[in-house]
Amino acid sequence: MIEQFRRMADFTAKLKDEVLAACEVGKDEASEALSRALGNPMTLAVGEAGAYSAAVAPEEAGLAIVLKVDLEAAIVLIPASSGLLPDWYAEPDATGESKLATLAQELGMLLLPEEFMPLDFKAGKIENIRAGLKKAGCTDAAACVSLPLTGENGSSEALLVWPAPQADAIFKSTAAPQQPTDTPKNDPNLAVEVKPAPAPTPATPPPRTEPVGQRNLPHYAKSLLKIAIEVNVTLASKKMRVREITELGIGSIIQFDKSCEESIDLEVGEHRIAQGEAVKIGDKFGMRVTNVLLPEERFISIKGKRRVR
Repeated sequence: MIEQFRRMADFTAKLKDEVLAACEVGKDEASEALSRALGNPMTLAVGEAGAYSAAVAPEEAGLAIVLKVDLEAAIVLIPASSGLLPDWYAEPDATGESKLATLAQELGMLLLPEEFMPLDFKAGKIENIRAGLKKAGCTDAAACVSLPLTGENGSSEALLVWPAPQADAIFKSTAAPQQPTDTPKNDPNLAVEVKPAPAPTPATPPPRTEPVGQRNLPHYAKSLLKIAIEVNVTLASKKMRVREITELGIGSIIQFDKSCEESIDLEVGEHRIAQGEAVKIGDKFGMRVTNVLLPEERFISIKGKRRVR
């Protein structure tokens, strides 16, 4: 387990062979995931793995899928010119956001080695793939795998690029603020209204904009995050008499009071921490978290000693 977490911290370009092998194994299920999410039947193939350079990234809009692995990330990019992206991907509604989130989660499980399972996912439109990768910190030291995509509406080459140390920055806009084009000329007859300067206001400290995350934690806290604990997903539960349990056999059916549409529970150490719904990820079972539960508050009354006068 210690070796596994040590490797997670070394998600570097040297892992081209491991990533390429994972893509070969998961390409069929990745094709199904892309077809379901984007509503366009398509086939994903696996090309060559090599060093990344800005020349391989097109200067056009597209879909970016960020797969965070510990302090680094991998990014899957699909160009808009491929004709494989639906119109709603640029401004998805709640259903579209759910589809993109599920797609990101599935691709993270299918295209990366098992020991580098992503911890977080994000997907959305970017205006320029090459500029976005530069903002994400992808340099000549990064690696990439070409993923040719073929569908009914077109074909193109998707990219899998890693490591991206500033992956979240890929979604930040680079549009410069517009400046006024018409400036008044020096005209002596032009009347200019001069307003008094407003009174200075006391300076207030700017709000804290630094995000709170694993990068900002002290070293001793980061070491706690590497402890492995068992996580259980409970579909339903029921109390049965010992006599009923001893009568169970092959083919017996146990009926629960819980409806199939109700949420399932995520438990850690026999404590419920979240609720969600069951989802299918390829041929595996998964859970999409819809509600995070706060810990129960317990109050203990303290009785003081009665004073005797």
